[in-house]
Amino acid sequence: MKKIKFKCWIEDNNEKFYGPGPNELLKRIQSEGSLSKAAEQMHMSYKKAWEMVQRLNHHSDEPLVILKKGGQHGGGAEVTPHAIMIMDQYESLQKKLAELIDEEENLLKILK
Repeated sequence: MKKIKFKCWIEDNNEKFYGPGPNELLKRIQSEGSLSKAAEQMHMSYKKAWEMVQRLNHHSDEPLVILKKGGQHGGGAEVTPHAIMIMDQYESLQKKLAELIDEEENLLKILK
């Protein structure tokens, strides 16, 4: 069965920095309050997740994730309100694009 597929991401100076992966990481950080737990759930190394957070923070006007160093009471990670707004807008864009693609399914009818 033929199906139109798409991927949507945001670039800054031709460098991808926000898309499905970073969005999922932010959602998991938000639910877990921990970068290491979020990375583990995504089967991603802590280093890769940390680098992704650094890249997200670098390309944003405001931090998207605040990392708290460990210690006696442990560390943690917090998704900022700015990040939540970006996540919501990105997911809204994804939904709109999916609806647009669904409307264009007629293209598949003319392909053999």
